[in-house]
Amino acid sequence: MRARTSVIAATALALALGVAGCSAQGQVTTGTPKPPATAGPATGGTTTTFGTGTSLVFECDQLLDSTFLAQLDPGLTPDPVTTPDPGSSSEEALAIKGTACSWGDASAQTTLVVTAALPDTATFATLKSKASTLTPDPEFGAFVSAYTDGTQLQLFTTDGAWATAGSALFADPAKLTLIGQVLLEEMPAG
Repeated sequence: MRARTSVIAATALALALGVAGCSAQGQVTTGTPKPPATAGPATGGTTTTFGTGTSLVFECDQLLDSTFLAQLDPGLTPDPVTTPDPGSSSEEALAIKGTACSWGDASAQTTLVVTAALPDTATFATLKSKASTLTPDPEFGAFVSAYTDGTQLQLFTTDGAWATAGSALFADPAKLTLIGQVLLEEMPAG
């Protein structure tokens, strides 16, 4: 009898723990839903291995608001956590105390990753040198150096700000230009 009671108690405990670990997914809406406390943009720490920079923290919906996202792809919703790929511009931005955000659609076929940072002078020069292997894009004016490879955009302002955006959506040059313009509006001016 005692063994049977132990088995029943263990089963009840396991079920309770299993249910407690589950959470219902709320309705995903376009716009600027309030993420849970652990969700949102990834931001860089104070220790770096890549270079240094001045802290530049944006909320993801500040970098790209819901109206703009709907123009790019109405199916895009914020990813609750941005985990950068090793060697990506997101990882680099975070290493220099910048911000990285990502959005995806329900099919996981379309993703958009955006970063923003204020690197120190040496890091800025290194990033710009790496980006210069891409195709220069004169679309954004004299105060910006822009480079693209068709799915990635890198922007360098004369004030020392760096922003990137990457997505297959940029096969449409109009969308690439649109995101560049929006990012430049958000970047700090000297």
